[in-house]
Amino acid sequence: MSLQSTSYEKFLSILRNALNITDELPAEVSAEEWAELYRFSQSQALLGVVFEGVRKMKGNAAPPFQLLMQWTATAERIRAMNQRFYAECQRLTKFFEDKGRKTAILKGQANSMLYPDRFIRQPGDIDIYVEGGKDSVIKLLDSLGMLSKDEEELMCYHHVHLEKQEGDIVVEVHFRPSSGFFNPFTNKRLQTFLLEEVKSSCLTELGFYVPTMKFALAMQLAHIQRHFIDEGIGLRQITDYYLLLKNCTAEDRNAISGMLGKFGVKTFASALMYVLKELFMLDESLMLCAPDEKKGKTLYNEILGGGNFGWFRKDRKNGNLSRPLERKLHSMKLSSLYPRESHWYMLQCAGKFFAKLPQRIKYRTWSLQTIKKENR
Repeated sequence: MSLQSTSYEKFLSILRNALNITDELPAEVSAEEWAELYRFSQSQALLGVVFEGVRKMKGNAAPPFQLLMQWTATAERIRAMNQRFYAECQRLTKFFEDKGRKTAILKGQANSMLYPDRFIRQPGDIDIYVEGGKDSVIKLLDSLGMLSKDEEELMCYHHVHLEKQEGDIVVEVHFRPSSGFFNPFTNKRLQTFLLEEVKSSCLTELGFYVPTMKFALAMQLAHIQRHFIDEGIGLRQITDYYLLLKNCTAEDRNAISGMLGKFGVKTFASALMYVLKELFMLDESLMLCAPDEKKGKTLYNEILGGGNFGWFRKDRKNGNLSRPLERKLHSMKLSSLYPRESHWYMLQCAGKFFAKLPQRIKYRTWSLQTIKKENR
């Protein structure tokens, strides 16, 4: 889903105001534009963030009353969700600490603390890293009855989902810090770095640990690239990365900038820097590398047209067979810009297909993701 140019300029103005980048707000917004802005913010999982700018708008610029009430209610639900997620992060930290395991909360709730108001970022799930490695972590969760048989059978490379607890919060326990890169050689370097860096995680005032900025910059750069090549990425994760760069030190930026070549991610980083400059007017002194306009425009268009994790892409398919095929075609379209990652992505997909063939036969489906979602 995308916006017309005039509506998009107004969206940008409101978003930048919400993040304290500028004080500007649109002087006038029509009822039709407001409906469009709401739908676009919803598709990008940014309703809570954008509302921080919306609530300051008065007179001819204010949303229609009914839409304003709807948006206000949604923003309040997001605030309540964040309170619950923070409490669950604290509970999980204490739970694993009692079992002798160190932890760190990754991405979502760690990122939300960087926003002007830590309750406005829309949460998705909780990602918690638990030390010990795959075998040890799985054994622990198994002994506690926290894994279903299906989850063990269908687990992915870096995490498992806990059995459904009270409430509706999805928890991913990471036995590896990151899903990493499709390229196995650069991925090994990344995982080695992250495993060492996560040891320096700090306890927050909210009662859970978060990784260092260097960890977050490297891990989330890989995360954004992976989803971009696989299925799509939205503005929520791009906004997170902007706030990481704004809040980290020059030493942190320089350290990760010096590793971009080692991790094989400099090409994508240059595209992301262009997007951050266009979206948030990021100063080049805060960038990891020089921006690349050509690659950046491709990334920018995919973000705006696809929405959160590509869910709103026009050509998106959701069938058991059509969805996996659509993801491969999406990756192939990007192969000219990112040949190595696209190449390794296709090889991994082929390897996973044959490795998981017994499970596909057992569950009578091409897409095991469908089974995992049904069981959560």
